This record gives sequence, structure tokens and C-alpha cells, in this order.
Amino acid sequence: MNATITTIIISFAVLPILVLSYQLGTPSIGESAVGEYLKQPALTTFALAKKQESKEVLPRRRPEIADLVVDSSEALAWDLKQNVTLFSKNSEVTRPIASLTKLITAAVVLDYTQPRETVAVSLKAIRTEGNSGNLKEGEVLTVYDLIAAALLESSNDAAYALAEYTGNKIISSKETPPDPVKTFVRSMNQKFNDLGLVHTNFTDPSGLADKTSFSTAEDFSRFIKYLRDNQRYLPIWEILKMNTYTTESQNGVSAHEFRNTNPFLAELSGVIGGKTGYTPAALGNMALVMSGPNGTEIIYLVLGSADRFGDIRKMVGWVSEAWVWPAPM
Repeated sequence: MNATITTIIISFAVLPILVLSYQLGTPSIGESAVGEYLKQPALTTFALAKKQESKEVLPRRRPEIADLVVDSSEALAWDLKQNVTLFSKNSEVTRPIASLTKLITAAVVLDYTQPRETVAVSLKAIRTEGNSGNLKEGEVLTVYDLIAAALLESSNDAAYALAEYTGNKIISSKETPPDPVKTFVRSMNQKFNDLGLVHTNFTDPSGLADKTSFSTAEDFSRFIKYLRDNQRYLPIWEILKMNTYTTESQNGVSAHEFRNTNPFLAELSGVIGGKTGYTPAALGNMALVMSGPNGTEIIYLVLGSADRFGDIRKMVGWVSEAWVWPAPM
């Protein structure tokens, strides 16, 4: 390379360093000038980012505590605020999730309706497999009432009634013949796809179709984080905190008391909400969200368990012993 060209390149590379050295190192400039230099936007932003980064203290695993063993086919404990996996077993394997499906059903309903809208329960909804909720054909309930029935007592009738009503609001005029429940289920799948949760598929709003409806612990825990992060879905968490919910149909047909199937509301402190699910093929499933140290939230999720509540208890106890959340610096 030509010596002159080499000299020019070196000069341009060194020049910024010489300028900075001059600004910071020459006594005649004074401390005020140095201070003004350090206040430049780029440097201020960088310093602030480093300061904020130094405050985050991630949970630390205590190595003296033995690894957790659970019987469920799939399990996950995840600090959703700090994005730290605390425990994982087969969490990327697809499995039927039974009535955990009703959480996505409730979310899609709230995307298209208001909680106080009224729904007339159809004969098709009443004929859905399973009769939890004891709904009556022709009775008129609010969207909120039906979400409570679906989430607390896991009413398949309520889930179908919600899908039918909401699907009719979503349905395209080009769809022939119109099928509101199929339209609704497409929206369920589209929502997961939009969130990048591609290892999940739904074919009904209740989770009854074990062979064709499935998800993974990874996908579903990230969907739960999405529910926690969006104000639109506050009614879901409000309902999941209730031990019971009582209501009467708008047209006086019936009165209802829906009882929560989550036993941990009375057993553990810090429960934010949970949903159970069971079919003979899926076995026992449960998703539980609890508050954790330093303002975090922890998702506990088990799929395919012969003792879902026992597995959740093991996970909650183990996480409290095996992990430490140091105070923020």
C-alpha cells in the first residue's frame, strides 16, 4: 500500500481519540467544559442504560437444593417479569390442554365484546358435552356471567355460547354457509399465531377435542404473560380471584352460583389466578399465577398429571427453597 495513503488512514483513525484526549486532558479547557462534553445525549443515554442494567438482579439457583421431580408429563415454572425459567420438564412437547383452552376463549371474547353485553343461550350450547354451570336454553346472561361460568366451573355450555355469540360478530359476509363457532375457533388460532406461539392448535372453544387441540407449556405460559400484560383482560383475572360468583339470568329464567375449581385460593398466599383442566386423554392440567419476591410473578404450569394439585404444590415449595431473589441493587 502506498505510504502516503497509509498515513492518511492512520490519521483519520487516531484523530477522534486525539480530540477526545485533548478535550478531557488539557487543563486550559476546565472542568465545566468536560462536564458539558459528558452531557452529550449519546453518552447520557449510554450511562443511563448501564445504570438501569446494574439495578436488575436476577434470581439465583441454590445448588445445595436437589433438583425437582414431578410426575406430570410436562411442567414449567417461569418468572415472567424477569424471563427466567425456574423449572422445566418436556415444556416444548405438544399435549392436549383440556379446559385451559377456556382462557384463550375468554380472551378472544373480550377482543370483540363488552362484558355487559347480553347473550341468549342456545340449544346447541346446552347440548355441548358436559353440563357444568347448569345453564338453561333461552336464558339471557351477560358476557361477564358466561366468562365466569367458563373459567370458574369450566362450563363447556358457557364456552360454546360465548363462541357462538362472538363468532356471529366476527363472521365475514363472504362466509357461506356461516358457522360462528368455526369462525371463533379460527380467531383463537390466529391470536396464537400473531403472538408467535406456533406449537398450538385449537379445534373447539372448550378443549374437548384431545386429538386435534393441543399446546405446549412454553406456548401457553407465554400466552398467560400476554394476558397479564394487557389491561383488556382484567376481567379474566378479576374472575379467577373469586371463590364463587352468583348471578341471575336477565329474563328471570334461572339463578346461578359458579364455584372456582382452584383449591389454592384458600391454601396459598399470593395467588393471582389459576385455571384447571381435565379429560381422560389429557389427564390433569393446571395453570397457576402467583406473586413472587421483589414484585415478580411466577407461572406454574403442569400438563398430563395424575395429581395436578400435588405437582403444583411440589413446584411452589421447591421454587421457594431452590431459588433466591436478591434485593435490587
